[in-house]
Amino acid sequence: MKITLAQRHLFNESKPIMEIEGVDGTVQWDECDLSNSPPYREKGSMTKHGKFPTYKYEELPTVFKDTDGNEHSIEDITSYRSSK
Repeated sequence: MKITLAQRHLFNESKPIMEIEGVDGTVQWDECDLSNSPPYREKGSMTKHGKFPTYKYEELPTVFKDTDGNEHSIEDITSYRSSK
């Protein structure tokens, strides 16, 4: 599944439930290291809230950690839903 940069930033906050190809059951997203990636939005002003930054999808991190500390490939995600 293709997960955009903005979604990855939001997933780090909301921690959704994921179904992963090859994994029985579901896992909960905990974090994806975005320290070397662009911010969620570029700096804006009071009336302009900032643009989404440009980036190359291929340069984004390819794995995320679940709440148990296991790493999973983002490409293997088959579906996700809210954890609330």
